[in-house]
Amino acid sequence: MVTELRGKTLGLIGTGAIGREVARLGKAIGMRVIGWTFHPQGEIAEWVSFEDVFSQSDVVSVHVRLSADTSLLVRQQHLELMKPGAILINTARGGIVNESDLVYALQTNRIAGAGLDVFEQEPLRPESPLLTMRNVVLTPHAAGITPEATEAGLALAIENVFSFLAGRATNVVA
Repeated sequence: MVTELRGKTLGLIGTGAIGREVARLGKAIGMRVIGWTFHPQGEIAEWVSFEDVFSQSDVVSVHVRLSADTSLLVRQQHLELMKPGAILINTARGGIVNESDLVYALQTNRIAGAGLDVFEQEPLRPESPLLTMRNVVLTPHAAGITPEATEAGLALAIENVFSFLAGRATNVVA
């Protein structure tokens, strides 16, 4: 048996471009969407505290960038707030979630499962307990690598070069 997401609560940690799209998809399938971010804006989600994302959500999805402020942001104290049937998803960066705390939460059935596309150390070490856990879905930091995403990224790079040559620099990162 699988869990139906309609009627469940989706908690977002970070609401940048990807977090906003996940919020839209969650709402489209009938989920309540709550969120926490450093600078909440708009009606992307029902804004709650960082701790409330963990305590209220059936699914917590991580979407912040890795920085000094977010390194090991998700730790045991947050995982302990989660419902026993909850799932943690991390497609952002491995260093945001304390991996040993997550392994412990999964081994002790503190949470139901995890979906991970990123790891503290990549590639994932062959001796990692995550590789043998039945309540974990792993992908090799490749969730966003599709033919369409690759084509869009290449098209954007070409567009940026032409814009720069025309004196209209776009997508500038300072």
